[in-house]
Amino acid sequence: MMKEESDLLPPREAKARMMARFALSSIVAGALLAVLVGIGALIAVRRGFARLRLGELRLRRSNRGLQRASQRAEQADRLKSAFLATMSHELRTPLNSIIGFTGILLQGLAGPLNPEQDKQLGMVQTSARHLLALINDVLDISKIEAGELRVDCLPFDLRAALIRVADIMRPLAQAKGLALRLELPPELPPVHGDQRRVEQIVLNLLGNAVKFSERGEVVLSAEAQAAFVCLRIRDTGIGIKPDDMHTLFLPFRQIDTGLARHHEGTGLGLAICRRLAALMGGEIRADSTWGKGSTFTFMLPYQGAPNA
Repeated sequence: MMKEESDLLPPREAKARMMARFALSSIVAGALLAVLVGIGALIAVRRGFARLRLGELRLRRSNRGLQRASQRAEQADRLKSAFLATMSHELRTPLNSIIGFTGILLQGLAGPLNPEQDKQLGMVQTSARHLLALINDVLDISKIEAGELRVDCLPFDLRAALIRVADIMRPLAQAKGLALRLELPPELPPVHGDQRRVEQIVLNLLGNAVKFSERGEVVLSAEAQAAFVCLRIRDTGIGIKPDDMHTLFLPFRQIDTGLARHHEGTGLGLAICRRLAALMGGEIRADSTWGKGSTFTFMLPYQGAPNA
């Protein structure tokens, strides 16, 4: 019938009608395609939102788990520090008694000693002092980690303190054939800090310099700068390898210098020194050349830390 109608219509009109039908079909097909695409996009968006919500729930659960684990770790760390502090106190009391009583015996206050007794008691006292020093290190680091260690920043004579520490270390240096030199200006400005802790830091740095030097010299120098007194401990020892520099101030780490097995220690000294310096508003840096020696720089502010 349609063909018959088209046969009856003029050719131009028949062509226009066919084009109209084609256009209508294209519009319907395009609209249908758009609807299908829209439905697909809507489904994809809904699925995407569902995945996001699921991911968010998983992330929240994971964060809660991490938070609980972090809290447990912090609690365990506090308990560890408290345990170490308690045990250190308990161990120091009998050790101080041993050191005191051996000192009385070595002075002959309880009667004369023969050479062998004197030698053996000297070994007991030396070992007890060494053990006490290790316990003090453990006590210090546990207090620092627990946030319980406080420094008293008061004015003191830094030059006199440095001379006193050098006098303590000089016999040990001389016993190894090392020269221990002081390079101090005639006058140093007064500083506000914890004198006992400053002396502890310098004594530790000097002790390490002497311990790991087999020849040459150890030099303790001081220089007044704008806001700091710059203390330097320089040695001609074995030095530190570049790969070991990043672990130098970490607790319980001992670097391999080739001499380390000849010396006992906990690997706490430098970690304690750096943290004590920070508590007083200062800092400690290290520079070293393997095979030539090391220089440790202790920057001590004149006024100490504001919150010390």
